[in-house]
Amino acid sequence: MPAAPTQNQLEAVLQAALYLLGARQDQMLTIEEWTDLARAVAACQERKTADYLTDHDLEDIAERYAFEWDEATDGPLPNLDE
Repeated sequence: MPAAPTQNQLEAVLQAALYLLGARQDQMLTIEEWTDLARAVAACQERKTADYLTDHDLEDIAERYAFEWDEATDGPLPNLDE
């Protein structure tokens, strides 16, 4: 069982949830916002961000998006060269 989330982790989940609600209201959601939510939830659950994303999301991140991805905490991205 994961340890109780810290205040900072809970605040990150809340912030990501607020962004998600705003994106839904605007009828759009970026991969960055989706990843922020996955990252916040993963931190609270002591898991990797990649555990909460689809293969398609991970391929998009690997191919196109320049935001910071840390394989040590976020998990591996697919190798697109294969």
